[in-house]
Amino acid sequence: MLWAMILGLEDIFGGTSILSFLIWLGFTGLFYLVCYLAALNTFDHITKNSLIKIPLMVAIAPVAAFLMSIFNYNPLMLFLLMMISNYFRVKNLGGPDDQRFKGLALNRPLFYTASYLYIIALYGFSAWLQSPVEVGDLTLPLWKTWFPDIHEN
Repeated sequence: MLWAMILGLEDIFGGTSILSFLIWLGFTGLFYLVCYLAALNTFDHITKNSLIKIPLMVAIAPVAAFLMSIFNYNPLMLFLLMMISNYFRVKNLGGPDDQRFKGLALNRPLFYTASYLYIIALYGFSAWLQSPVEVGDLTLPLWKTWFPDIHEN
């Protein structure tokens, strides 16, 4: 029991820092599944080889970025993860196990362009929405200035 008096229970289990890391890890997984896998695979399936894919992907990026901003999530590591995994995602589209694009010759440059533009726009919009703005004596993220009824406690 001497170790418990010297270190303290918070020091042994990591205290709030480990909890913060686990919350960040959970948000990373959630945003990876929703804002990356679900969004890109759904819109790829809907648009197929259509050129409407590019403006549509860029148009949904602010919605996902706003969701990240509400949770005050910094998407840098998610951005890097999405950039790397997107190459392999598009490379494997239309493979022998993929029933969605069976019989369709995929326009891979279109798929790569649209998905990478979405990822870059997602990161850019997220950074812009979270940029600090001086409001009186407070510093708030930009998105909170759009809703004046939201106050920090």
